[in-house]
Amino acid sequence: MPIKILINGKEEKLESEMSVLELLKKKNIRPEVVIAELNEKIINLKDYQSTLLKEGDVLEFVFFMGGGG
Repeated sequence: MPIKILINGKEEKLESEMSVLELLKKKNIRPEVVIAELNEKIINLKDYQSTLLKEGDVLEFVFFMGGGG
């Protein structure tokens, strides 16, 4: 059953509940370059596979950026 969640402030429809890791793979995002925050709680990288996204969840991705000088 399709669900709606917010990802970085934008509403998105997913075809069904899925793990954070499954969503990252679907979006071609490498898990090691992003921090995921679900409903204002940071998720540990090792928990991406077991953390399921559900209707109404609020997910934020914070990406690591290289650079500096």
